[in-house]
Amino acid sequence: MMEESGENTPKEEKNPFIKGTKPIGGITIVGINLLVLVFYTLLLKLTTRDASFILDAFILLVHVIYCLGMALGKRSWMWLLSAVLVLAIGFSTCVLIGGSVG
Repeated sequence: MMEESGENTPKEEKNPFIKGTKPIGGITIVGINLLVLVFYTLLLKLTTRDASFILDAFILLVHVIYCLGMALGKRSWMWLLSAVLVLAIGFSTCVLIGGSVG
């Protein structure tokens, strides 16, 4: 006798970029924010010569404020973790870039 139970069938993985799928997971939020940080830091370092750390620090501040706003709005610890990591990694990057200018 063959039973058709939903328990033994493999579940389909849903793509988060297709409409109607599950929302983005917590660690994905942190990863995306860190990739954005790397992208704009490298872009600024490679395109500008003088005082790129000042512009990088300004964009970093906006990024951290955005993450904090999302953490408060969505009441999500992952957005708060993103803000802390972006601030810590971004600040150290700004210090490194600022030190190499002089």
